[in-house]
Amino acid sequence: MQVTSAVRRRRDGEKTAAVFIDYARAFDSVDHNCIVKALMSFGVEMHLVAWMADFLQGRTAQVRVNNTLSEDIRLTCGVPQGSVLGPLLFIVTVNSLSKRLNCIPGLQHGFFADDLTIVCESTDRSAIQKAIQPGLDCITRWSEEHYMEVSAEKTEYTRFGARETNLLSLKVGETILKEVRTPTLLGLTLQPQKGLSKHVQGAKAAADARLC
Repeated sequence: MQVTSAVRRRRDGEKTAAVFIDYARAFDSVDHNCIVKALMSFGVEMHLVAWMADFLQGRTAQVRVNNTLSEDIRLTCGVPQGSVLGPLLFIVTVNSLSKRLNCIPGLQHGFFADDLTIVCESTDRSAIQKAIQPGLDCITRWSEEHYMEVSAEKTEYTRFGARETNLLSLKVGETILKEVRTPTLLGLTLQPQKGLSKHVQGAKAAADARLC
């Protein structure tokens, strides 16, 4: 990923845009059949695929309201939280999205668990627009195919490098994305014009508070 390096580098005249994709309940939404198909596409032996399917299927959940429990609800999606296999199966499933994004010229992307960021660097604002919007469209289509939902209201973008007054016109579905000036990526606060100074200040304040 080039996000933090782009913040530090900020070459003369070069612009960088990053979109921080927010999935709604990603680990709870991934479809079991999609996981099985992903395993098969990797060439996993069928007896192991069957074992994984058995691991996922047959799980139930209940909803509690005050002291009242609902009947068991059979789960057809989601990976078990807290399990070793859960995150691995999620990564296997989103690999096909990663392959699609790799086919878009000028677009970079990175996953960390269910956090997805797409990035484009260019001296030309229109080139950034032409790379990132197809990336968003690709993510939207893939998510619909895999019964996952991108939270358009929580998905945001920011721009680094040369100052630019004109906003990008980026959409997820019909929702226009909003620009943020100090996004947070995996706990790291980024600032387009000031590098990592705000993050360092926050870390220093937290450390000082612990020492007092």
